[in-house]
Amino acid sequence: MGLDEFLNALPEDDGAPLNYASLPELSGLANPEAEEFGRLWLEWPKERVLELVRRMVTLCEEQPDVEFESIHKQGLLHPSPPVRLSSLAGLEESDDRTLIRPLCRMMTSDPSPEVRAAAAETLVHLASLAQAGKLAPRDEKSIAGELFGVLENENELDAVKLKALEAVSAFGGDRLTPFLEAAWSSGDLSARQSSIYAMGRTSDPKWADRVVEDLEHDMVAVRYEATMAIGELGDESHLHALEGPLDDEDLTVQLAAISAVERIGGDIAKSLLELRLVSSEPRVVELVQQALEAMKEEEDLDEVVTPEMARSMFGAGDTLPGVDTEGYEAAELEGWANAQPDPGLVDDFGTGVTEEAEELGLDRGDPFDVDLPPQDPWDHD
Repeated sequence: MGLDEFLNALPEDDGAPLNYASLPELSGLANPEAEEFGRLWLEWPKERVLELVRRMVTLCEEQPDVEFESIHKQGLLHPSPPVRLSSLAGLEESDDRTLIRPLCRMMTSDPSPEVRAAAAETLVHLASLAQAGKLAPRDEKSIAGELFGVLENENELDAVKLKALEAVSAFGGDRLTPFLEAAWSSGDLSARQSSIYAMGRTSDPKWADRVVEDLEHDMVAVRYEATMAIGELGDESHLHALEGPLDDEDLTVQLAAISAVERIGGDIAKSLLELRLVSSEPRVVELVQQALEAMKEEEDLDEVVTPEMARSMFGAGDTLPGVDTEGYEAAELEGWANAQPDPGLVDDFGTGVTEEAEELGLDRGDPFDVDLPPQDPWDHD
């Protein structure tokens, strides 16, 4: 079943309820069909479009094997702010770099402040990919530049700035520091919460002591963010501070503390978790068991793959980068060494990114990975 069959099955009465049983058939819809869909639903009541997009978002959460990204992209163009908001929610985990430009435009130019904030929030995942080197260098520069532009815009609302702060925190650095400190000390609880979340995303241990202060905050949401953040920033010296969150009156904080203790790891962490196996809360016991099992598996792996085994597996006589030379004659090794090109004579095409290659959109390691003209409206100025 494709788009035509789905449309033919829709009731003629705009007010009649929709049958969503066949919705999975629209998973992975090609861009041309999605564009057609986007044009057609401009004639529908906005309530029907909103319900359809929300159902798609829910279905993706329930069934990870379905995706409606091409349709959600069309939803970003819809005149109804609620539809745009729901479409943004459907794209929060997208790896598609062609979304960077439209999301940045929405974050800076959409007439709805709620949509601008949501667009910044949707950039969180793409910012993480860029920071990890999984996107092109120009993408990281573009995302960071736009997000810092929002933070530095005196006319932008605080709600939008806070979401931009959360997204840009993936890049860390000194430029971020004054914004984090200002949000944390502003006295606004939403800003405090966002700043702690952002501190955790920086993975910079310098924020650990600041975060520890909020493990006992009066507001549950702040305690939760502080607990999650310390799992990213802390070490074994911070495990004692997590004893309180492990017994917090709020279950979400308890579960966050279990996750944080697991991430820090070590014998003390194991002891803290084992004490919670007698909890009266089934979810606590279940998560503790999973954490202890994961820690044990990691320890077993460390014990199994010893340095001696690694040398045996990968060769102890390596003299050339990336080449196992164990067992080869000296003459052969000398020949290989002489075959290595002079780095000063090597054109970086295909093995790195020259300025010329960057301008052409050529990514590292693949001279044929060119950004071709887009098939949809998302990857051009």
